[in-house]
Amino acid sequence: MSPHPGSRSPDSEPRAARFPIHMTMRYRTPGETDWLEGETENISRSGLLFRAPQMLEVNTPVELKFNLPLEVGGEQGALVLSLGRVVRTVMPPTSDVLPAAGVKFLNYRMLRREDNGAI
Repeated sequence: MSPHPGSRSPDSEPRAARFPIHMTMRYRTPGETDWLEGETENISRSGLLFRAPQMLEVNTPVELKFNLPLEVGGEQGALVLSLGRVVRTVMPPTSDVLPAAGVKFLNYRMLRREDNGAI
């Protein structure tokens, strides 16, 4: 008997819960000095999906920084600095919507309000 479409094997990890959070964030590819601006679509413990004017290719390493919302982090004003990798891209459905990149966090650190600067 075959598994149902979309089902996961017993060995696979469940997908992390995603929080539909729209906020400004910054990103850049390693080696770049300038941060570019994007907007998050959703965030989970394992990564995020964000929209930006520039399409990033799958497997592109990317540095991210954003302020973690209180409802996710429980601590207002925490700045997240992360290194990630683009694992998927989403082409825009229309020309007035920006492309999106799904990024898997490889590592991250959170800075308290007194330690962080504005993104």
